[in-house]
Amino acid sequence: MSEFVVERVDQRDVQRRGGCFSKYPTSFVVCYLLRRYGIRKVLDVTYGEGRFYYLCKDEVIVVGSDPVKREWVAAPREFHQLNVFQFYGMVRDGALRLPKVDAVVADPPKWTRNATYRRSAFNYIIGTPELIIEYASRIARLTKTTYLLTHYKDLVELDGFKPVHVVEYVLMSRYLNLRNGSKSLFILFRSEGVSP
Repeated sequence: MSEFVVERVDQRDVQRRGGCFSKYPTSFVVCYLLRRYGIRKVLDVTYGEGRFYYLCKDEVIVVGSDPVKREWVAAPREFHQLNVFQFYGMVRDGALRLPKVDAVVADPPKWTRNATYRRSAFNYIIGTPELIIEYASRIARLTKTTYLLTHYKDLVELDGFKPVHVVEYVLMSRYLNLRNGSKSLFILFRSEGVSP
């Protein structure tokens, strides 16, 4: 038996609900995890358009960071136009003070090196997906944040964090060309320094 919860969610099942669920299916998964674990304040270091928060935008306070300010579908409370490496350096050096958050979120773009994605935001990346996730975990450790939520094709092992909940998200194959088939993983990690 695994030490963490594992669930499977099919994008088509979410989209069958219609309306906003059809347009923002990943928001269903993110908002479900945030609600389940009582996460109300989030630092998203790969904010993009804010699609993750559309279905719970009135419940969650989000501080966002991204190297490009995009047209938002859900606006963050506070935004910093920085990549994750710049953001980490500023927090480490005390040049940027953040409100206390419950979770740091990282959804790196460009998972497959030779692929070109329909949405241009997925094709713009500074660093590698694994390095972006690593620096997100460094920010979470630096700020003593309880949770880290990642969205990626693989489980990345991170110092100081253990997975507590994994959602295997089955994607419609036209969206992403992933090595492990048409699925991605939403992984909620908890800091090992925080008791359940």
